[in-house]
Amino acid sequence: MSISQQDAEKLEERSVEVAGRRILLGGPRPELRNGETLVRNTLSVCPECYRLLPALVYEKDGKIWIRKNCPEHGEVEDLYWGDAEMYRKAMTYEAPPTKVKYAYKQLEKPCPFSCGICTIHTTQTALANVVVTNRCNLSCWYCLPGNEEALFKTGGETGLRSFEDVSKNLAFNHRVEAGGFAGEYAIPEDLYVLSFDGGKAEWTRVAKIFRRKYGGRILRIKTRTGREVRLTPEHMVFVNENGEIRKKRVDELNEKDMLVLLWNFNSSSGFREINLLEEFKALPEEDKEKVYVRGVENINALLLRRRYGNVVYSWKTNGSMPLKYFYDLHPPGEYRLGRDATKHEVSPRLEITPEMATIIGYFISDGNYTSKDIRITVAQKDVEEEIVSILEKLGLPYSFLIHEGKAKQLVVGSRLIRLVFKHVFQIPEKSANKRLPRGFLGFPLESKVALLSGLFNGDGHVVRGTRHLSVGYASVSKGLIRDILFLLASLGIFARVHRVSKEKVKGAKHDLYKIYIAGKDLVKLVNLLKLRNGHVKRLGDIGERKEAKVVRYGNFYLDTVESVKEEYYAGYVYDLEVENKSHSFVASDGFLVSNCFFFAERSGYVYEPTLEQYRMMMRYLRKQYPYGAKAIQLTGGEPLVRDDIVDIVRITREEGFNHIQLNTHGIFFALDGGEELARRLREAGVNTVYLSFDGLDPKINVKNHWEIPYIFENFRRGGMTSVVLVPTVINGWNTGELGKIVRFAAVNADIVRGVNFQPVSLVGQMPRKERDKHRVTIPDVIRLVEEQTNGEIGRDAWYPVPFTLILTRFLELLSKGKEQWHMPIHPACGMATYIYLDRSRNGIHFIPITSFVDVESLAEYLKQKTAEMEKGRSRYMVMLELVRKLGSFIDKEKQPKDLNLGKILTSIILKRSYGALSIFHYKFN
Repeated sequence: MSISQQDAEKLEERSVEVAGRRILLGGPRPELRNGETLVRNTLSVCPECYRLLPALVYEKDGKIWIRKNCPEHGEVEDLYWGDAEMYRKAMTYEAPPTKVKYAYKQLEKPCPFSCGICTIHTTQTALANVVVTNRCNLSCWYCLPGNEEALFKTGGETGLRSFEDVSKNLAFNHRVEAGGFAGEYAIPEDLYVLSFDGGKAEWTRVAKIFRRKYGGRILRIKTRTGREVRLTPEHMVFVNENGEIRKKRVDELNEKDMLVLLWNFNSSSGFREINLLEEFKALPEEDKEKVYVRGVENINALLLRRRYGNVVYSWKTNGSMPLKYFYDLHPPGEYRLGRDATKHEVSPRLEITPEMATIIGYFISDGNYTSKDIRITVAQKDVEEEIVSILEKLGLPYSFLIHEGKAKQLVVGSRLIRLVFKHVFQIPEKSANKRLPRGFLGFPLESKVALLSGLFNGDGHVVRGTRHLSVGYASVSKGLIRDILFLLASLGIFARVHRVSKEKVKGAKHDLYKIYIAGKDLVKLVNLLKLRNGHVKRLGDIGERKEAKVVRYGNFYLDTVESVKEEYYAGYVYDLEVENKSHSFVASDGFLVSNCFFFAERSGYVYEPTLEQYRMMMRYLRKQYPYGAKAIQLTGGEPLVRDDIVDIVRITREEGFNHIQLNTHGIFFALDGGEELARRLREAGVNTVYLSFDGLDPKINVKNHWEIPYIFENFRRGGMTSVVLVPTVINGWNTGELGKIVRFAAVNADIVRGVNFQPVSLVGQMPRKERDKHRVTIPDVIRLVEEQTNGEIGRDAWYPVPFTLILTRFLELLSKGKEQWHMPIHPACGMATYIYLDRSRNGIHFIPITSFVDVESLAEYLKQKTAEMEKGRSRYMVMLELVRKLGSFIDKEKQPKDLNLGKILTSIILKRSYGALSIFHYKFN
């Protein structure tokens, strides 16, 4: 089917429950490649797990192909039509879409996992295939390296953490195997990641964390705005294609693909103060002995003496005790924290004030640790004055250290603050390892701004050119740059990143990463920050600035792939399963990536609607807009395994269906009681038996070869006089039998009314490798039939089924809008022709109706008359003109002598009834 963007978006990835089992739906959108021409977007199912997927129909090498990507079973590419020219001919008769008005199913459990008309249908049903039973008597891994990061939220704290770090305290007790890989997973509690929800960045729960050992290729993706991520080749990322967000394997990315990345998001501001007594529990033991808790004068010395000895009297007298022993006691009171014998104290509850955040920013940019304190290099007078002012306000001791030829250093002489920065804020040592403080995304807004002010006043810079103005920040720490990107994103500010390779800088030990903020984002940043005088002077008059030259997509934006480079990686690789319908999460520098799928399975349950449920289904089918369905095919499984199959047929007839087909292998009709079964079904309302029949050779038609004579005998006795033979055509198996099947049908034309060749399905029980080998398409079948009937049934004789709409629409207007049996099915679903059996010569010869009727001229004439009636012309005048004109479309010389087609067609036009049409069908096959 052809689907719109709106319809396609309804099929987002998610799982549904069917009969107690979880079924996965949706998947990545396939990509068009070089040499391929897009024909249309559609939906199709995975041939392995029946998962409903987005698909592409495209032309290549004179043929029509279909491609889809199953998250579990990978890419599936199949030959759709073996002749592009014939496909285009068929598509000229495509019916315009008619949206379903009376949908009684939401798109929750779509085909093949539920029966019912949902809003994804765009054509009126001609022949509804209804599964009355499914009984019959006859994985890939997406992964990221362990040191890659994602934005996680747990315990109310938000931060960038590596997959290794998040996983280190989890129990990986569950084993999994899929797609030839083996691994394990853990089930975390209270763990969330950012996900994509209709363009919004929303927090979603992590259901599972997967990991497996890996050694091999890793692909590093870099975008034009400088973002990077590393993924295994099969991992899916989100791309924009023709305005649609789809998934694509990393190893299939092109340098012009547009990826989806995070632009901005809301982060909580709950990290306002730190309980140092709790946080210091993680200090090294030697530091716990040197940090003292002051204000413990009221401790019970007698009680503590038994455990610690006489030293407790000194603790009581001095009012302080080592932190290490305080945790054993937890006495009540108001405390302060100090270090050894120093007088300097800090409160156990450290507030994240703007002043503290500013100092942190300066320290990260221009600071370093010593064994006793922290130091910040100050090269500008106004920066020095600001830091001194803040330290005095915070009550922190400081001094200056000046060495000849070097910049002045401001020494913050508090060992406690050193411990806070290193172990609580977890700011690493050395420039290449620097990160923003733990919990920075949860800082209050004013503290986030102050943190950025300290950063940009430290290592920030202003770039002004004749046509360019930006504020930048440089660091040799890739992690710090990533932190700043996310901090800016939480404030709605977009930045670009540029990497300068260490090979390009003499004496450099590390690559240099630079952030640039320009345009209106620059204006927003400058209005937020308190910048030092030098920056302000260089910025000058900012004036009007333009928006960033990127495409926004809600809280996300589109970024072009600049390069995809291969690396080697050995170790654990990880992935997540998230509880979000888009099955996505934000990783690394903000890339939207797909999550893992493991549990899609074939349905392993018995499906059989009750009689009451079946009647309800029929009633809804009859409610279809603009006209209810009129024809039903009962299928399965094998419908005849149901004891109440006659009741099902009777209900179908009672609910207003005037054509009922029964899809069966027929073996039940060959058994004792077969004649009576045929009679009862015929009397209940079966019009046609859709009989499986794969060939005349018993080695080919192993299903019912020996039963066919008995089946036909009981059909004749039971009054079942309309049978359609249904061969499943398999390349190399029965493709040499097609002509024989047509002739067999002709010999039994008293009950066989047609042959419906069904090329081996794109889905079903046949394994993918076998299906690729045995695939045959409708044009292939048409060509084989032409060859095997000595050209009597040529390729020009075939037209798509919706060709009949031209006649039925004409008849509908002729009947004042009385509903007709329309067949607006997709043209690619089938081609058909009518054959007259000529027995006037030796044997049976086939005469297609197109050999003596100018069907295309007749069709154009009917369309012309339909348009006239739509404009108000008299129906009677049109009818009279057509009756007089009919003969001109029929070549009397070529028409079989015992056939008066003009009379039959006139009867159809005048009576406009199912009975009149049946006469036509009994004359042709």
